[in-house]
Amino acid sequence: MTLDMATIKMSAEDKKWRAENDAETMARYQEIISDSARKKAAINAAKTKAAELTKRAQAMQFAAGGKMKKK
Repeated sequence: MTLDMATIKMSAEDKKWRAENDAETMARYQEIISDSARKKAAINAAKTKAAELTKRAQAMQFAAGGKMKKK
């Protein structure tokens, strides 16, 4: 069963915290997008993380009895 944040009943305090946190996230996004060096570094970090996660997912597939690609 997956939990969807839209279906979870939240207290007014939780809703307020989430809105404030989301506002901070949006502000950070604008700061990153406005700074080309920071944006480039974030993109490179995301690519590195994606490659690491892909490698880990392949290892899990192998552990689950699937076939792993060899490079």
